[in-house]
Amino acid sequence: MTSGIPLQAFGCTGVQVSRIALGCMGLAGTWDPNSVGPDNIRKAVKAIETSLQCGITFFDHADIYGGTACETVFKECLMALPGSREKMFIATKVGIRRGFYEHDPAYIRTSIEGSLTRMGLDYVDLYQLHRPDPLTHPAKTAAMLDDLVSSGLVRMIGVSNYYPQQVLALRRYLRAPIVSNQIEISLLRLDPIYEGAAGGNGDGVLDQCLELGITPLAYSPVGRGWLTGHREVPSDHHQRAVIERILATMKELAPAYGDASPAQFAVAWLLSHPAGIIPLVGSTNPDHIKEAAAAGAIQLTRQDWYKLWVAARGTNVP
Repeated sequence: MTSGIPLQAFGCTGVQVSRIALGCMGLAGTWDPNSVGPDNIRKAVKAIETSLQCGITFFDHADIYGGTACETVFKECLMALPGSREKMFIATKVGIRRGFYEHDPAYIRTSIEGSLTRMGLDYVDLYQLHRPDPLTHPAKTAAMLDDLVSSGLVRMIGVSNYYPQQVLALRRYLRAPIVSNQIEISLLRLDPIYEGAAGGNGDGVLDQCLELGITPLAYSPVGRGWLTGHREVPSDHHQRAVIERILATMKELAPAYGDASPAQFAVAWLLSHPAGIIPLVGSTNPDHIKEAAAAGAIQLTRQDWYKLWVAARGTNVP
């Protein structure tokens, strides 16, 4: 199977990764580790196999996904697909616990050891702080992260859901570069595109990524499923008008792009940004994975990118 997914250098490194990644939050098919059975594993293996066939090399986990079950099931996938580890860039995260966040160094050490054991790995390519922890000084967190890099358990450091000033606070104490920031961004969540003052609710994350050579990872790239065109939008949904406007614009543009699907437009729109956004496709359905992967071959014109942005904004550009 040929792939339309391009590769890109990750962060400030020369490591090449696929420009579309598989988000593994639903890989186990359950949030109860005790309920994982042969059918869960079979579906997970098929999802990983399909991803690799489509050219996806980047797989994103977190210790909390599936209540740890997703990392455990991933080990089964690696065992079922001999030689697959060598083709993969594997990421996981730490920091979210039940009802609170924690970046205490001892907890980070325990968490990475648990993740490696569950996945059957000697190291992960990318280790991310899942959400900021306001009760841990970034100097303490940075010292532990640097230790994990120097010991070879982790190759690169990233963050997730960090605003620009939080990135700078951690970066001050961290010897290793921050290579990525995983954020929610889609046509239904435009905040990272805007600089705060100009965008009202903007946070300037993408501008910082461009400035510092940080790769943005986009979770919920199809607007939590609302931009697939497969879900009926409830009449009381707070973004119903926006969703319908975006989908109508996608329908209008589709004939010029080989009748691309709404999900493909949503992914292609993110891929067009010069910050090198990597959308995380959160599905275990092989058809949905193939559909998203095909978006890598779509080259939106500048005019059409702006048409979708205007539809999402609800106003013309100034």
